[in-house]
Formats: sequence, C-alpha cells, structure tokens
Amino acid sequence: MLLPSLLTFALADDGAAWLARVDAAANRGKDAHLALSISVTDRTGTTADRVLEVWQKGSDKRLVRFTAPARLAGTGLLVPDGDTVYLYLPSYGRARRVVGESRGDAFMGTDFSLEDLSRLTYADEYRATVEADEGTLTRLSLAPLDASAHRDAAVRLWVRESDDMVEKIEHVDAAGRVTRRVTFSDFKTVSNRPIAHLLVAEDLVNNKKTVATVMRSELDSGLADDRFTLTELTRQ
Repeated sequence: MLLPSLLTFALADDGAAWLARVDAAANRGKDAHLALSISVTDRTGTTADRVLEVWQKGSDKRLVRFTAPARLAGTGLLVPDGDTVYLYLPSYGRARRVVGESRGDAFMGTDFSLEDLSRLTYADEYRATVEADEGTLTRLSLAPLDASAHRDAAVRLWVRESDDMVEKIEHVDAAGRVTRRVTFSDFKTVSNRPIAHLLVAEDLVNNKKTVATVMRSELDSGLADDRFTLTELTRQ
C-alpha cells in the first residue's frame, strides 16, 4: 500500500511544480494591453461580433472592457489585487463584487466565463496532479481547494512543454462530464513572449461557441496603477 501512496504524493508534487510554471508563463513581463475581435455563435448558427480590450499589470491586476458594439461598450471586469473581482454594467451605474461560483457565469453572452477573463493564477485556488504526457503536452488535473467557490468539480489543463503555455482547458462537472472547453492556438512571439492569437471557447452543453482573435498587442508599455481602479472601471 505504501508505493501507490508515494506515487500519489510524487504526482501531486509534480503538479504543483507544473502549476507554478504555468502561472509564471502566463504572467511574463511587466504589463500587456490586447485588443480582441470576438465572434459569438449560438446554437442556431447566428453570430454576433464584439470588441474586447484587456489590460494587465504584473500577476495581480487586470481590466477587461467591451468597446463595441455600443450597447455593450463600457461593460467590464476589474481585478485590482489578484483576488477581488468586480463586474461593471453601465446600465446599473455601479460595480458589484463577483464572489463564489458566480465567477463561472458567462460574460455578457459570450462563452468565456467571468473566471476565464479574470483569472491571473491557478496555484492559489487549485491542487494539481499530473495525469499524462501527450507528446509535446503535459495534461494536468486540477481540483479546487475550496469546492464552494467553483462551479466545476475539476479542471484539466494541457500545457506545452516547450514554454509552459496552456493550449487547452476543459471544465468538468461532478458527473465527470466536460461542460466547457477553451483552446489556445496561433501562438506568436511578441517582445520575446509567446501570445496565443486565437482563442476558442465552447459551451458543450448549449452548443455555443465564441472565437476571439487578437487584433493588436502592446507589451511592457508602462501601464499606471490607476488604470486598475474602480474609478477607471466605471469611467464612461
């Protein structure tokens, strides 16, 4: 009985090391500003286009904001301290804090969740184990440290061994069913950093898909801290 226990601990240790690498790879550099073209396709095949901008500084600050179409412009998310998440809807005129499993809600009709767009790191909320090596990818299984704070029972990550970037994410419910999938491709090197320029989020339960394409990027431009405030989030 001792050998399986030791193997489990070894896999968990390897998982923790991998997760630290994933977090470090996702937060390389001082700051970043990306503009993305978003296309949402519902189960009838109808598409809707949007433009989303993302600003990030370090591994603890992020601002996400729709800039088009006009009816969604100004809607945004703010992570000011690596932990707290605020959602701002211009029609309500105020920001509200997003807590618990409500972070799993879809962001304004897209198939990206609030958590997808606000997550900066994994290691502070998940315990990881290595499931398998798949060619140039390592598959990790993530279990939430606090199950009440997450809608998913587990998350799987496929990580590129060459640069520790995530290539695929699957969200798994309590019955073991994959409910959502997010894939990252068309990696391009920008300022010595690999950036996925094509992101596809799929709602496998409702047969919906959202495709995001990076239109432009600006890295290490010296973003000021005051961009990541409630004042900036609610600015019209």
